[in-house]
Amino acid sequence: MAGDGPLLILAGPGSGKTTVLTARIAHLVAGRSISPKSVLALTFGTKAAREIRARLVAILGDAGGAVDVATFHSFGLRVIRQWCDEIGLGPSPPVVYDAGDGRTILTDLYRKCLATSEQWSLADVSRLVERYRLGDDPVRATVPGPVQGLAEAYEAVLQRRNAVDYPAMLALPLRLFARYSDALDFLQRVYRYVLVDEFQDVCGAQYRLVSTLAARHRNLVVVGDPAQTVYTWRGADVRFVQEFLQDFPEARVLSLDNNFRSTGHIVELANALGRMLPYRRPLRTDNPDGEPGFLVVTADEHEEARFVAAEIVRLGAEARIHQPGDVAILYRTNQQASELTLALRERGLRYRLRGHADLFARREVRDAIAYLRLAHDPSDVGALARVVNVPPRGLGRIAQKQQQSPITLAELSALAQSDGVRAARGAEELTALVGEIHARARDCSPADVLTLVLARSGYRDWLAAQPDGPERLANLEVLTEVVGRASDLTSLLDDLGDDETSGGSSDDGDCVVLSTIHGAKGGEWQVVFVVGMEEGLLPLDRARSDQTSAQASVEDENRVAYVAVTRPRERLYLTCCMQRRHGSRLEPRRPSRFLSGLPLVSVERAA
Repeated sequence: MAGDGPLLILAGPGSGKTTVLTARIAHLVAGRSISPKSVLALTFGTKAAREIRARLVAILGDAGGAVDVATFHSFGLRVIRQWCDEIGLGPSPPVVYDAGDGRTILTDLYRKCLATSEQWSLADVSRLVERYRLGDDPVRATVPGPVQGLAEAYEAVLQRRNAVDYPAMLALPLRLFARYSDALDFLQRVYRYVLVDEFQDVCGAQYRLVSTLAARHRNLVVVGDPAQTVYTWRGADVRFVQEFLQDFPEARVLSLDNNFRSTGHIVELANALGRMLPYRRPLRTDNPDGEPGFLVVTADEHEEARFVAAEIVRLGAEARIHQPGDVAILYRTNQQASELTLALRERGLRYRLRGHADLFARREVRDAIAYLRLAHDPSDVGALARVVNVPPRGLGRIAQKQQQSPITLAELSALAQSDGVRAARGAEELTALVGEIHARARDCSPADVLTLVLARSGYRDWLAAQPDGPERLANLEVLTEVVGRASDLTSLLDDLGDDETSGGSSDDGDCVVLSTIHGAKGGEWQVVFVVGMEEGLLPLDRARSDQTSAQASVEDENRVAYVAVTRPRERLYLTCCMQRRHGSRLEPRRPSRFLSGLPLVSVERAA
């Protein structure tokens, strides 16, 4: 084990990077008698954090549980809560706003300030605002002045509401460190050793956070694979590997290129696919060669989906797989999932759509979470604005007013008096409901609170009466499962949204796993189907203004494909269609350029 000082571990797919990270921490604690409380391990996604924590407990016992393992955002939120006065927030714990809450505020500000401008769309402004909030001074200076003003107004709204969103969980600690050296000094004395998992996914703010924390002791260990940088649209950049080596020139560099996961043929295919990627190191394996990768060309997406479902049934009948959960179907865009789910249903195969990000985008799920937020904090005006008239309770006018200016629960009953008897009764019932669930939240589990609120609010019955009620109720059942795994409401609300990049392993049991490639990152399965290997899907079509950015886009997509083909342990299928429906049109398709030169020894063709 390397001693103190900075360390860069370049860990290829399947090389055991999580094992190396946990072994490094175990060596510090057990081998060198370092206090576990002085070790901070940061990762992406609560599932990854739980896995690291569980491994440490298995190795170190109680000492492993004392190691601080956290996601970047949960760590940032803890810092904010500890120094909320210095940051400028209220004395009570700040409310956590999700992306939808932030979008509502930003849309309102955009309409007031910039809607008449033809220079920036709302999407453009959203990206620029995040760049301004998370950037260092040189980056912030590149944001146009009017957008800077809107970003400042956005943050002022959050401050007035005593709220933080996910960018704030990174931006506010960095500003705290710059303005209050005592806070940074305290954390640097607490955390003498900082380790980062999935380093290739850090954005600029996350890199500045960890490098600042480690600046005193210089004990920063980062583990990652630049060839798997797939979150460039969220600010991840392979250049942070070079910045690390520049900022920590004394750093040692170790490479892990032995793939323990996949067969020899799959490793060979991955090396061929990644041959043009910068920073990529060839993988090797001692595993048997196994079966070759299979290319499957189908007539259209219907035939593609039917082939996948039939092949899963065949593999099960021939005992090539033990359970459906040994199989993952990966795709570039969520829109590809619908045809696949229909085919799996026809074959009687259970499936699970991975990725909480998709679940939490559902309207009914966000409504339910808003009620949970009110149970946690009745003063959360953002949550109240979302459900004040959901289900309908005669408060439609107040709901519209809420979009313009926040109304607190304490003000609700008085304002409703002028809207008639039904509105007044609805306001009283909602106020009483929030009071009840807030009181019950102190003693009940989050799942019990959710069950109570869905029943007492009338939301479940109202939803069941909607045309799409059964599907939306099914989403609430999935949410109930997620909530049931939380120990308390505070940690649940802190963690929501952290699983966007968590990936995961094949623990879905008797369900075939369907996932975007991004959502599958970090996971592995016995059999993997990568569908839609076509121009326009993988690589995904993107409008680019110049040749340089177009080349960068293709490189980004190459890394996405590389992540996909390194997920299987034993068997890999790549599928493409000769034509695919786009809206109401059936369009011809061309095989992906990434298929060129791959060692697909056996090529199957589905009729």
